[in-house]
Amino acid sequence: MNIRKYEAFARAVELGSLSKAAEELGYTQSGISHMMQSLEEEVGFPLMVRTPSGIQPNHEGELLLPVIRQLLSTNESLEQHIARIKGADTGRIRVAAYPSVATYWLPGILRDFQKDYPKVEIQIIEMGSGAIETLMRGRQADLCIYAGGEGRDFEWIPLCRDRMLALVPPGHPLAREGRAPLEALAAEKFIMPMPDYDGEVRYILHKMPRMPQILFSACSDYAIINMVTEGLGVSILPELLLKNYGHAAVALPMDPPQERMLGMGVPQVKGASPVTVNFMRYVERYVAHMK
Repeated sequence: MNIRKYEAFARAVELGSLSKAAEELGYTQSGISHMMQSLEEEVGFPLMVRTPSGIQPNHEGELLLPVIRQLLSTNESLEQHIARIKGADTGRIRVAAYPSVATYWLPGILRDFQKDYPKVEIQIIEMGSGAIETLMRGRQADLCIYAGGEGRDFEWIPLCRDRMLALVPPGHPLAREGRAPLEALAAEKFIMPMPDYDGEVRYILHKMPRMPQILFSACSDYAIINMVTEGLGVSILPELLLKNYGHAAVALPMDPPQERMLGMGVPQVKGASPVTVNFMRYVERYVAHMK
């Protein structure tokens, strides 16, 4: 079995293009086409269809993709174990994280990690909760950092609590009180994060005596901050984001206090590659120092 065929197939599907996959992996166009033909002959059925917008996996290809990705992950782990035994730390880590984590945690973590492991390639994928969990189920990410990983089908390591704060426009009556009771927020016009980015916020809203009037939705936290600043409504966002982003809106603790647990997830700690395990240590060290 030629593992490179499976790698080329998975990458071509992710990019939607054989030519882009060939360029990234260092093959010629004819070379990768021959590899795909050979792979389909090897498995005994077609794996993809060609459309005007690029290539897509067919039904059989979709069924094989999760197994192929797991095979590639296992092979990469094997190569990294061998490299580590030889004294060379190389490989790739795919990290799926909230945008706020990617913006305010990961740069410092990557700085420290790259000093010690300069040959390791790190891919950062910014997504909401649902998309992160989909990537983890499909083994398309080696590690995730977000909130809400308890009870999922991967191992979960809590890192730290992050307060959820109410955000109100400058001059708002609640700003003078210095806190935001949940019942008071229920009477306000509300700016909601888009689905897949709204898990913690929706959980808090369900604690209110009634749902507030939701006038706007946005998947960008920064758009929400600016909308609140312009007086379009109030919202709820994490302290990690608000304390690092300059703005004129007023962030208030809620009454009763609300928080989320940020943590780190891996498919299986014992089966994680050596570089992933190393990276996890740097994440834990960074968060502990930050606290």
